[in-house]
Amino acid sequence: MKKILSTLILWLSFVAPVCSQILPEKGVPWLANYTPTEYHDQGKIWNIQTAPNGIVYMAADGGLLEFDGREWKSYKGSNGFTRSVLVVSDSLIYSGSDLDFGVWRRTKTRDFEYTSLYPFREEAQDVSEEFWHITLIGGNIVFVSSRNLYLQTSDQLVKIPAPSRFAGHFWHKDTLYFADADQGLFVFEDFSLRKVFGYPKGHRFEMAGIFENTEGLVIVTRNAGLFQYAGGTFSRMETPLSDQLQAAKVFCFETIGDHYVAFGTVLKGLYIAGTDGKIVHHVNKQKGLPSNTVLALHFSRNGKLWLGMDYGVSSLNLLSKYTYFFDYRGDFGTGYTALLNDEGFLLGTNQGLYRTGWDGLNSNLEYFRVSIVPGTEGQVWTLQEADREVLMGHDKGLFLVGDHRIEKLDDQEGVWTILPYKDALLTGNYNGISVFRKRDNRWTFVKKMGLIRGSCNQILIEKENILWVNIPNFGIIRALLNNDLEPEERWIFPEESFRGNHPYLHRQDSDIQVLTDTFQYVYQGQSAQFKREILPVKEPKPKGLLAGIYQPVALNPEYEFFPVYNGFALQYLGHDEAFVKPRPVLTLRKMDAFRNQERIALHPGARVPFLFNNLRMEYIVANQENVLYRYRIDDQEEYTPWRPENSFVVSGLRYGEHLCEIQAKHQGILSETVTFPFRIAAPWYRSWYAFLLYALLLSLLLWSVRGSQIRALKKQKKEMLIREKKAMRERAAKHRLEIKRLRQEKLEVENEQLRQQMKHKTIELANKARDNEEKNRLILTLKEQCEKAMKNPSLSKQKLSEMQRILTSYLNVDDKTFEIQMDELHQDFFRKLKERFPGLSNHDLRLCAYLKIGLNSKEIADILNIQPSSSYISRSRLRKKLNLQADENLYDFLNDPGLQGDNNGANL
Repeated sequence: MKKILSTLILWLSFVAPVCSQILPEKGVPWLANYTPTEYHDQGKIWNIQTAPNGIVYMAADGGLLEFDGREWKSYKGSNGFTRSVLVVSDSLIYSGSDLDFGVWRRTKTRDFEYTSLYPFREEAQDVSEEFWHITLIGGNIVFVSSRNLYLQTSDQLVKIPAPSRFAGHFWHKDTLYFADADQGLFVFEDFSLRKVFGYPKGHRFEMAGIFENTEGLVIVTRNAGLFQYAGGTFSRMETPLSDQLQAAKVFCFETIGDHYVAFGTVLKGLYIAGTDGKIVHHVNKQKGLPSNTVLALHFSRNGKLWLGMDYGVSSLNLLSKYTYFFDYRGDFGTGYTALLNDEGFLLGTNQGLYRTGWDGLNSNLEYFRVSIVPGTEGQVWTLQEADREVLMGHDKGLFLVGDHRIEKLDDQEGVWTILPYKDALLTGNYNGISVFRKRDNRWTFVKKMGLIRGSCNQILIEKENILWVNIPNFGIIRALLNNDLEPEERWIFPEESFRGNHPYLHRQDSDIQVLTDTFQYVYQGQSAQFKREILPVKEPKPKGLLAGIYQPVALNPEYEFFPVYNGFALQYLGHDEAFVKPRPVLTLRKMDAFRNQERIALHPGARVPFLFNNLRMEYIVANQENVLYRYRIDDQEEYTPWRPENSFVVSGLRYGEHLCEIQAKHQGILSETVTFPFRIAAPWYRSWYAFLLYALLLSLLLWSVRGSQIRALKKQKKEMLIREKKAMRERAAKHRLEIKRLRQEKLEVENEQLRQQMKHKTIELANKARDNEEKNRLILTLKEQCEKAMKNPSLSKQKLSEMQRILTSYLNVDDKTFEIQMDELHQDFFRKLKERFPGLSNHDLRLCAYLKIGLNSKEIADILNIQPSSSYISRSRLRKKLNLQADENLYDFLNDPGLQGDNNGANL
């Protein structure tokens, strides 16, 4: 706990100086907005704190959020919504949630791990404790719910019940106060609560904060405005601030140093006021806030006021000298030029000329009030006072601006710039330069200057009679003028001679310069040439600054005007000593060693495998802009040049010890050097076990050399035996191959003979079948004659019947003989065909047998005693029954080994 207290005291010593500045009252400080999508849709933001290194931590519905200015991270701790957070150090954070509170500790890999400290979860299942507040007092952590205080000391957790119901806690002058919803304000002393005051009669309010003014304590209420507590009495403060806060409904409160306070409201956004009650800023949706409901406020050590809202997160950079006027309402557009005089503030924009009082730009208003000057609609490029008159350069020409009217002085369109010169007036136009002189107390067009044409958006006087002109897409002209304001000599410097974008003429004391976005060119009178120089590092300019000829305009000793997109900005020049620049704090964010897509997270002192000898480091000055970084690896190397990138990659590091040193610079102030030691392991071939292996290999080599001669003799003998055995094996192999070839040839001859025999046998059977058919026809004829004879009574019926019986018997026997012989010859073949194709007839089977042995259609027709055409038709029908495609060969199909029998030719 002593370490926690000392860390917090050191942190507060850094915060104090940046809180003493005077806030500009014109415009809104730079407002950065972050939508829920950017922080992983973690819900509403209820509490915000900043670590000493500048990283912001937020209590959100979805857990703990971390933001360093570029990257959001989220951590999930307890199951309930996270309601409060207390940052003790860069690596130690406490959080409170629904029915839980605990501690977050940073790991070696720079992530956080959560440990619950709430011991009553099981006992308090019927009690819904939500821990909306955490604070630190006397080195002890205090967790606050509406019912109890839990004070964590070094060795115990002390529970202190609320008088009725805690409604909030507030710090004031190192004193911790607790507001009770029913009984009033209490001060925390010696592990107990002492009542300060009760609520005044007739007033029932909920306190949101406490601050002090010259009269005493000021009580900030949520719905009743402000109350003054002095001398033991209460009185409501009847001020505009109190009335506006009562209407807006205060939800949260934050002090900004000793002189300012901030109020987050439910209905009207943010109010910032002095402790004297004067409203300095009123920031709402009409001025850029994502939401008018502000749930959390926090002022960080780098001068930023953080807002957690019902929708989104925002930050206001109160430390910046620049304030902004963005046209969220569509009232005035993009400002190009401005002028401030006794009559008020004139603003030239892309929409026209606008007028307002100087107080109309105060940020305490709900929105900025400007009104257009009738007749000035269009592009207003410049405003210039000349001879106590206000002149306006417009895209429609040159105008005189009066109190309530404007007057067009010339019909030439497009006036970029106006330059009083002696008793004349020079205007840079869309085409050339015009000369005006006063006649009858009125500026009158005299002539166009010769020898200079083009869009002259800048004109500048160097000496008595030397004129400089900037013409975009052409270049820079230096002209020597005579008494008639005509160029006697010209020196032309083409635009291509200036590297960078948007060349701009600038006078620095007696020097004429051309500035681009990359370089600075200084004119050398002796050589009549420009000398290129590195653009000097200057203070940061406003965000969204228009490029090119749109340059700042001094309004008065305190404010300077800057043109920015969709609005304009002011720089506050007064009280510069109040803008304290804190020393930047550099933080390491991520250290990886990698090989291809594989990565290893590193910590200081890590040992890295040699194969992962590529290093990637990320670092940042958290939540700061315009920061430059540099680094070096090992002492013998020089630092890299300053650059804005906050990461680097180094490849191919040698093995051994390394030290990475990183520095940051912000607004000329150098950070402390952050070091990161690590060690690249030696490659495997330089490790101790590699050297042991080398020794073993050397011993093996010597041993092998010693026995090489013995092995050589043995090898020769073995080679001779191997050659002899190899020759014998080759001869035996050749003999086996020859025998195998002869056997194969014999088998082929025998198979051919069997095929021929089968063919002849099939033909013989077919011929015999044909003869049998002829004989059957003859016998059938005789049979028919016998039947006729039987009908004749003159013949003996007995004899004829006997003859008929014999002939019929003989006919049946002959019919079966052929079928039996064909079945015996091709029985396995027929059987397999019938199994695969049950629909085949006997005729189809015989046809398959004829085709199998190679008979052609004519031979088959002769055997079957039919026409060849009928044979073709039978083959076509057979192909269909066998389901053959057009490109399949019938002969090959029938001779497929799957259809062959085991006894082909066995009955020949």
